[in-house]
Amino acid sequence: MKKHPNLTCICVLLLFLMLCLNGCSFFRLPQTDNLENLQLIEATQVFDENGQLIAKLFEENRVVVPLNSMSVYVQQAIIANEDIRFYSHFGIDPIGILRAAWANIRAGGLVEGGSTLTQQLAKNMYLTQERTFTRKLNELFLAITLERKFTKQEILQAYLNQVYFGEGAYGVEAAAQVYFGKHASELSLAESALLAGLPRGPNIYSPYVDPNAAAERRSIVLDGMVNAGYITPEAAATARQEKIVLAGKKKRSIQASYFIDYIANQLVERYGANRVYRGGLKIYTTLDSKVQQLAEAALGNYQGAVVALDPRTGYIKAMVGGKNYEESQLNRVVAEIRQPGSAFKPFVYTTALNQGLSVNSLLVDEPLNINGYKPKNYDKKYNGAMTLKKALSLSVNTAAVKLGQQVGMSEVLTLAKNLGLSTIVPEDDNLAAALGGLTQGVSLLELSTAYTPFANNGILSKPVSIIKVLDENNQVLEENHLVQQAVLRPEIAYLATDMMKAVITRGTGTAANIGRESAGKTGTTDNYETAWFIGFTPEILVGILVGNDDRKPVDISGSQVAQLWGTMVSQIPVVSQGNFVIPPNMVTGVPVCSTSGKLATPDCPEIEYDAFIKGTEPTEFDFHHRTGNKNPQASQKESDKKDAAKEEKKKPRWRLPFKLPKF
Repeated sequence: MKKHPNLTCICVLLLFLMLCLNGCSFFRLPQTDNLENLQLIEATQVFDENGQLIAKLFEENRVVVPLNSMSVYVQQAIIANEDIRFYSHFGIDPIGILRAAWANIRAGGLVEGGSTLTQQLAKNMYLTQERTFTRKLNELFLAITLERKFTKQEILQAYLNQVYFGEGAYGVEAAAQVYFGKHASELSLAESALLAGLPRGPNIYSPYVDPNAAAERRSIVLDGMVNAGYITPEAAATARQEKIVLAGKKKRSIQASYFIDYIANQLVERYGANRVYRGGLKIYTTLDSKVQQLAEAALGNYQGAVVALDPRTGYIKAMVGGKNYEESQLNRVVAEIRQPGSAFKPFVYTTALNQGLSVNSLLVDEPLNINGYKPKNYDKKYNGAMTLKKALSLSVNTAAVKLGQQVGMSEVLTLAKNLGLSTIVPEDDNLAAALGGLTQGVSLLELSTAYTPFANNGILSKPVSIIKVLDENNQVLEENHLVQQAVLRPEIAYLATDMMKAVITRGTGTAANIGRESAGKTGTTDNYETAWFIGFTPEILVGILVGNDDRKPVDISGSQVAQLWGTMVSQIPVVSQGNFVIPPNMVTGVPVCSTSGKLATPDCPEIEYDAFIKGTEPTEFDFHHRTGNKNPQASQKESDKKDAAKEEKKKPRWRLPFKLPKF
């Protein structure tokens, strides 16, 4: 006698239900002992300093939300079309299984699953996607187990946060944003029906792929909702007429991509890749989106890098690691080590200030031959005696080499290392290093950081990119604080800054003049391989380098990079346009003749206005330009005498008509 197929299926089902009572451990299935096992893969969100979402880190784009943050329409639509008996079954639907079993027997293989929402959740969370009898049996066991341990609402919430809707969106919240640019709680009936139709075929029914297919599938879902009693036929008819208005496919934003990689690498080191990309963390960063946009615009089509720091805190406000992230993910802010050229000179001059020299100390610009080393100036010209301030502002090579020899390059290198330049090596102890000719070079981030003490009263502010990290439950995992160190006396820092102000007002960096107090230094390496400008105001420090990856000449100098800096920084909004902090024991604005270092007189051909630590300012006037004068006061007295004598000669004189005899 031939057995009826339905009778066979019923027997198998009864046996299966009996085995279920023994629990999942009988088949060594994954354990689901508590609600935390239903935690889903969720994207990590990255925010800028103003709390604006700027990026997500994910393997699956997912934002987990509670059921009460989802439109009731999308809940009803899913149930009506995926599992009409969801609220009455115990994890599996016997009627559905029998229907599917009969279809499979007739087809001679697995063609229909008859899966409930609970089964789909069990499969997607705990099992593989293979179509085998063993996997299906495991799925059934897990579904019953989940139903015994969790409420229907908890299971529905987990399903709606887990299911794939296409276009990289996992969960209804991510799907609502991808397709409609809104939250899941804001979905209309028509929008909910469209989304509910996607899990059956995300690539077939996506409105981005085929709007007509999406509309037809939406109608089927609406009919299902009517049949289930969730909506009226009239409501369904109105929803069918609603135009599909999509948010629009968004191209992958490359804004701050190098910065995002930079912080992601730090986080993976601390928490591991699994938690960073799947753990739903919230990362609050130091990035300023406005400054980031300006930095990207400043670099433009040049290959190179830009970094912006708040020198008072070390907060990274912007980071651009190259001109095109999609072409190259190499972050040239941190990964490129290049010769700094004249951008290294401030460390030579600061060492001199530390040793007691003043900004008006004299150097002689003249041809040099130091044991065969013959440094030359950029313009191949020599200008004789000049102050330290003038020499730095004009980036005179011979002066920097002489000064390096005078103060000792080992002292200069010690200072550079104390300022955070980690690539300094013993082989750099030579005079060529005074001009930035280092063995290895420096990174843009470290060189820019080394300038922070000049802008920050002698305090080095190490870079900070992450303010705080929250876990998926909004518990604080870490809060970062400022990492600062006093490396220069405030007076020395201000004197160095005062010299670098002249770079912008009258030296090689005049293109960076933004009309308010700022300072900086240009740098151009041999053959125009790399061009630099590191500049700062009291509120912001920006370092820019331009250099081709293949080291071919860039045909741009540090002076031209200064113009890029000026264009960028002039557009950064500032709360107050303050001045650099002047230590209390300083005198400023002292007129000095730049060719002698002495107090200037009106006849001095070039006057600079210098800062001094009280008691070190010059007291002698430059009388060189009035031959024979000992000092300006004496000069004026002598001039008055001559003028009086001239006037006296002009007066009429009464004379005797004869000469008096001599006695």
